[in-house]
Amino acid sequence: MNQKLIDFKQKILEEPLSKTDKYWLEQVDFRTNQENELNLFVNSEFVKSSIEKKLYKKIKSVYKDVSGSDDCIFVLDKKLKKEINLKAPSVDLFEEKLIEEELVEEKVLVDLSVFDSLLVGVSNNLAITAAKNVVLDPGQRFNPLFVHGEPGVGKTHLLKTMEQSCVSSYYIDSESFLESYVSGIKNQDIDLFKNKIRSVDVLLIDDIQFFVGKKGVSEELFHTINYFLNNEKAVVLVSDQKPQNLLGFPERLISRILNGLVTDIGKPDKKMFEEVLRVKNDSFEGSLLTKKEVVELVNLEINSFRDINGIVNNLVINKQTGVGNSEYIKSLVGESKKNVVAYLTPDFILDYVSEVYQIDRKLIVSKNRSSNVAEARNLCVSLIRKHTDLSLSQIGLFLGGRSHSTILSCLGRSKDSTLLLKEVNIFDNKISIVGAS
Repeated sequence: MNQKLIDFKQKILEEPLSKTDKYWLEQVDFRTNQENELNLFVNSEFVKSSIEKKLYKKIKSVYKDVSGSDDCIFVLDKKLKKEINLKAPSVDLFEEKLIEEELVEEKVLVDLSVFDSLLVGVSNNLAITAAKNVVLDPGQRFNPLFVHGEPGVGKTHLLKTMEQSCVSSYYIDSESFLESYVSGIKNQDIDLFKNKIRSVDVLLIDDIQFFVGKKGVSEELFHTINYFLNNEKAVVLVSDQKPQNLLGFPERLISRILNGLVTDIGKPDKKMFEEVLRVKNDSFEGSLLTKKEVVELVNLEINSFRDINGIVNNLVINKQTGVGNSEYIKSLVGESKKNVVAYLTPDFILDYVSEVYQIDRKLIVSKNRSSNVAEARNLCVSLIRKHTDLSLSQIGLFLGGRSHSTILSCLGRSKDSTLLLKEVNIFDNKISIVGAS
């Protein structure tokens, strides 16, 4: 520690400071650099803003007196082990109360630096930008915000990032929401659950597709969204399906969702995959992958961050065990050359059946009962039932609002028809050959 820094620390403590001021000084690690600048190391934006507001001018003045320079620069270091501790011995009960009041006031500030940990690309830029707007100004824009995308593309990670960036926020997954709701009804204390999720400025609900077909929970979600809209608070909803595909949700709930902002998160692009590989390779001082291997990997078909994490984990374990990665990468490249069809959605299957029978898809979902249309419809029911998670009621809603019993009847006719069973096998073989399940 140089003499100027020692003199500064001694002099700053000799200043007429309140116990609250001394408390905030304890949260800073003072250091100097070769340019004679005073660096103020802090572990959060919250501490930084508090120091700037209360002590920054005094710090600069004292440092100028001892060094001749007033160059004081904040450095954010989240690994710094200093922690905010209201029970510090130097703070009495009165000062503690003052600090608690300041914490309440300061914590409304949002720490957008949390978003820096996210990989941003074409696939998720819009969703991340919208998320930042929501936490900065809850209830004013993009309300509700609805984010959809395939599993593993980073939807939940985005919600967790929003929760970390905003003090007045609450994340809850669909299972916890459902369990809390059912428990509240059963124990006649549903108001406790309502008060808990409505007490924050930003409510984050994950995987709402699991509410489909559950009338009570769907109604509660509708009323919760209305509460947040009416009180200028923000709601963020996440699903693996578009709002229009949440068959079985009340129309007024879908209408509320569509009145906000609906955006998607796509699969990671090549630049994002390359960045992950670069960072991991740097951690091994460039010995994990050659430039050629990076190029080969980046050209693979990647559908999610789970795919990326799986590949990286294999690369690391191969390196650590001395196996090497050349054979592993070669096998990945070989597998990627197989064609893979689109994700088997109801829309994909309906298009397939429409093409096979040369019947417009609108006619298949209509009330038309001619034999060829009915046959196409029965095949569609059979394939959707086999290759998706939709219930019979949801399939009925997808195919023109048909009832559960009608769909059950269609399934029975498809099983009794040799021609339809043959067509199902052709479809299954096609999917199997090109590598989808």
